[in-house]
Amino acid sequence: QGVGSIGFYKLGMEADIEVNTNVRNLQLGCGGVNGAGICDLDIKNLSLSGSPTSYDSTGSPIFANGRAATSAKLTNPFIQFAIKNPGTASTREVVGFRLSADQVDGLLTAGLNNNGTPSTSDGIQRLSGFMRIGETDGLVTTKSALFGKQPNEVLKGYLRANIFLLGSFDRTFTTVPSDSRTLGVTIPSVTQAFTVPETIVNGQRMSSALISNVPVKIPSLSLTTGVNQVYATFPDILLIASSAKVALKDGSAVKNVNLSANLDQSLSMVHNLPLSGNGIYLSLQNQSILWPDAYIGNIDSTKSDLSTMSKSDVAQKGWWLSLANPIKLGTLKAADPVDITSIFPQMATLISNELMTEKNRIAIGTTDALRALANMTVTTPNAVVIDLNNATSINPVNLSMNNLKLTNQEVSANCWGNLKFC
Repeated sequence: QGVGSIGFYKLGMEADIEVNTNVRNLQLGCGGVNGAGICDLDIKNLSLSGSPTSYDSTGSPIFANGRAATSAKLTNPFIQFAIKNPGTASTREVVGFRLSADQVDGLLTAGLNNNGTPSTSDGIQRLSGFMRIGETDGLVTTKSALFGKQPNEVLKGYLRANIFLLGSFDRTFTTVPSDSRTLGVTIPSVTQAFTVPETIVNGQRMSSALISNVPVKIPSLSLTTGVNQVYATFPDILLIASSAKVALKDGSAVKNVNLSANLDQSLSMVHNLPLSGNGIYLSLQNQSILWPDAYIGNIDSTKSDLSTMSKSDVAQKGWWLSLANPIKLGTLKAADPVDITSIFPQMATLISNELMTEKNRIAIGTTDALRALANMTVTTPNAVVIDLNNATSINPVNLSMNNLKLTNQEVSANCWGNLKFC
C-alpha cells in the first residue's frame, strides 16, 4: 500500500542473528528533503544488547553477568523494497526500502546518563518515526506548596454571622491573597498511583513526546497541615465588622480531585526501550508509505488516504524508525516530587463554587465575631470539607508536567570493565 500503485519485494534470510553493538552518534537524513539544519534521526550513544535478566525496585534493568555479555536476537532479518508502478518497465522506480526482521528481542538504549534535565549532547535528539508505549502503571509524589497567596487563587463563599440578640447576617466573603495577613493554606505532599493508557508517539523530527489525558484521582488533600490562615473581606455587619483572619478547623480537606495529567517529556530523557516481537524497522522512502503488516489504529481502519491516518504507522518521507510493538517501560515514577501549583487557580474556582452553596456555608457565632473585631484569627466552627468529585468527573483539573526524571530510566553500560561507552 502507499500513494499510487506500489509493489513490495522482500529479500530475507532464514536465520537467527545475534547482535551487540554501540553507536556513538547515529545521524540519518540531516538536511535533505525534510529541510536543512536538523536530522530525521539523531541519537547519541545508542546501544543494542540482549534483554535484562531482571529489573530492580525502580524498574531499571539488571544484567546478571553484565550487559556486554548479552546479544539482541534478530529472527529472519530482511531488506524490503517498495517499487512504484512495478508492472511498467518505463515508469517503475524504487520509492523506499526498509531493514527489519520477523522478530527482534533485546534492549535498545539511548544515552549514558539519566539526568534531571534534557540534554543536547546525549540520547535521542531527533526522532522521525512511530512508537507505541504500552499501558503502564505510574506513581507520583506531589510537592508541598502554599495555596491562596497568588492573585489567581482568590476564594469566595457564603458567610453567616449569628450575633447574640441581633440575629443572623448573611454575607459573601472574598479572600485577599496580596494582604500580609493571608499566610496561605498548606497543601501537603501526597503520593498517588495511576495508570497510563497506551500512548502513540508519531511524527517527524520530534524532540519530545506528549503523554496526554492521563486520569489521576487524589482522594483527599488536607487543608490543616502546616500554615493555615487567609484574610477575607465582606460587606460590613452592623457597620462594624467587614473583615477577618480565618483559619480552618482540623479535618478540613478537599476530597476526590480528578486530574487530567499531561506529560511533555524530552526524548533525550527516555533511555530504555525494550524490544520484542515484530513491527520494528528502519526505512527510507521518498513518499508516505504504509509498509506491509504495519500497525493500523482502530480509528484509521476504514481510511484509504494515508495523510489522514494519525494513529497508524505510516512511514513519512525521509528516514523512519518504527517501534510499533508496544514498548513496556515499566512503572513510571518521578525521581523528584512534582510541582502542582499550576492547578491552584483551577482549584480556587472549583472550591469557590462549592463554598457558594448553602451546604458549605461557613457560619460563625458571637464570640467569633468579637474575635474578628479584635483582629484575632477566627477558626471555622466546623471542618470545611469540599468534595469535588462531581465537579471534576466530567471536567477534570488539568495538570501539566514537563521533563520528569524517571527512576526506571537508569542506563546500564554496554561495555566490559568500568567504561561507560565503548
